[in-house]
Amino acid sequence: MIHFKQTEIGYKSPLINVADLTLEAGKVYALVGRNGSGKSTFLRSITGQNPLISGDININSVSFKKANAIEKSKTIAFVESKFDGIAFLSVADYLALGRAPYTNALGRLSQGDWDFVRQVANEIGIEAFMQKDTLSLSDGERQLCAIARAIVQETPVLLLDEPSAFLDYANKQILVDKLLQIANEKQKCIVFSTHDLDLCIENKLEFLALKNNTLTKVNGLNKLELIGLLEGNL
Repeated sequence: MIHFKQTEIGYKSPLINVADLTLEAGKVYALVGRNGSGKSTFLRSITGQNPLISGDININSVSFKKANAIEKSKTIAFVESKFDGIAFLSVADYLALGRAPYTNALGRLSQGDWDFVRQVANEIGIEAFMQKDTLSLSDGERQLCAIARAIVQETPVLLLDEPSAFLDYANKQILVDKLLQIANEKQKCIVFSTHDLDLCIENKLEFLALKNNTLTKVNGLNKLELIGLLEGNL
């Protein structure tokens, strides 16, 4: 669960104001807004990459402002909009990076860590790729690997910055299906930014709408109503 308390997000001046908002575990939220509205800034502020101007963000009743780097890495996993792959890095080794917060001083994974990596790969459906070079995969396959790496990190919160931007429609639907499954089965709070309004409406996702420097939680709107809200006409 993520709770925002009189939170101001931005840089030198506030870009987004979140007075009092709770995001629940077990749900997938679609973060939407016009270009430049602050979607990426919002996500990066939750992770702590962008310091808050004021207020606080509590995750599972713990102030994230007071958490250290290890505590943060065990609480939030972040997925960039695109993972291009790395030469000579296998999918297995890429997924294993998610266990970094839990390894010893030498960074070595235990047998239990590797068992968990294989378990997640099987759940996401990428077990056939484990020994492949990450550069050899398609965009859709790499995006599923990036999500798997985040799940391997074993955090209650999963944030994704436009994860469907470079995917075709079939892979976009696979992505949403996986996120809904993960949120439900593992009781994670998942937030992803997107411009795919139709896809989110078809899957009955709850929206976090950014407009006029304010974040609003909305659901049950059709596409025209949602566009009107984002454009400031509603």
